[in-house]
Amino acid sequence: MGRISRRILNRELAESIFRLFIETVIELKNPTDAQNFIEDLLSPTEKVMLTKRLAIAILLSRNYTYDEIVDKIKVSRPTIMNVSYFLKHGKSGYQKVINKIFVNQKKEEFVDKIEELLLKLSPPKMYGSIGFEKKQKKGKEIFKRRLRRHLL
Repeated sequence: MGRISRRILNRELAESIFRLFIETVIELKNPTDAQNFIEDLLSPTEKVMLTKRLAIAILLSRNYTYDEIVDKIKVSRPTIMNVSYFLKHGKSGYQKVINKIFVNQKKEEFVDKIEELLLKLSPPKMYGSIGFEKKQKKGKEIFKRRLRRHLL
């Protein structure tokens, strides 16, 4: 992420600009407009950082362990702890977003695709090993969830 200027912005001005930012994002009803705005606003590093934080929140809510998250998303434990702290003690922003994601079936399929991709990207495990069994079990869980959704 880019460095923050050492020149301190007046607190009231900073809060006013932030409110304007939030209002602007809320008013972007068209997904293409919202995507274009975010693409223009964020650097590639900032996009990855925000995406990883959301992925961490999703995986924590799915009861993944810190070790699994470190292995799959390649983030540090302090980053996971930070997201976990705000999931539990924040203003419920993460929780509301995650709930909306899980409520929407298309989003649920998206999460399954992410998990599936993470399984494919994880290094191959020796047949019969604990890692192999965990990977196979996770693959079966994803398959069953997908099958249930299509049967409903």
